[in-house]
Amino acid sequence: MKIRVGTAAFVVAMCSTVANSQSLKDKEYFASQDKYLAEKVPYANEKCGTSFAVKIDWSAPPTAEERRTYSAYGYCEAVLDGMRRVCESSQAGKDAVKQKIKSVTCGFGPQRSIVLKDGAIDYKINYSSSNDVDYVFEYLQNNL
Repeated sequence: MKIRVGTAAFVVAMCSTVANSQSLKDKEYFASQDKYLAEKVPYANEKCGTSFAVKIDWSAPPTAEERRTYSAYGYCEAVLDGMRRVCESSQAGKDAVKQKIKSVTCGFGPQRSIVLKDGAIDYKINYSSSNDVDYVFEYLQNNL
């Protein structure tokens, strides 16, 4: 039991260190991207008849160069657009999204990926990918 408590304390301390090491510029960028994404969520919820939550996981953020070139919220918005397309494609699609998706988290990784598990979509953004909305739509069509 002592090992588990110690491990949990170490993990919490590491996460706190990462959060505390963010510069003001990082914090402002993250906040602006979160704000822009939050503005897109109501439209998808309206089209799908849902109230899912969406957030960006900033634990492995894009580089400064990527931030100058790409929009994190724009790539995350691809998940919302893909879900919206499923909802608009048929009543069965809308019902599946309502029943099976409760939250969405977008993060960053070396490869684009999407997983739906226990009502949560985990989408990893890769800035060199293309046709992200089609990618999400196809995944959901095959996994809902």
